Amino acid sequence: MHVFGYKIVRITIMPETQSDDMRLAALFRAMGHPTRLRILERITAGEFCVSELETDLDRRQANISQHLAILRDRGLVTPLRKGKMVCYRLANGRVAELIHRGRDILGLAADK
Repeated sequence: MHVFGYKIVRITIMPETQSDDMRLAALFRAMGHPTRLRILERITAGEFCVSELETDLDRRQANISQHLAILRDRGLVTPLRKGKMVCYRLANGRVAELIHRGRDILGLAADK
């Protein structure tokens, strides 16, 4: 569906009743967007607040928040409230390992 020229994508949490293949595919789809991958790579270095990611990735807050919602729904990141700010960290350290192995497979340098 398109609204005002933007493609609307709905990603929902895969229930435990879905096949393992479907759940794994959903995980990789969530990681497959370049902005979400960049967010995950930044968060591997530690906890980041939305405002820090906004500056670091040169994206608007609303865009970062939408991507973080998808990552959160897939169980890849965990939100932490710090006063009025919301910060995120990896929900599982193995996500960083998966990104590192993907870069290694492609012969890419680690993201700075």
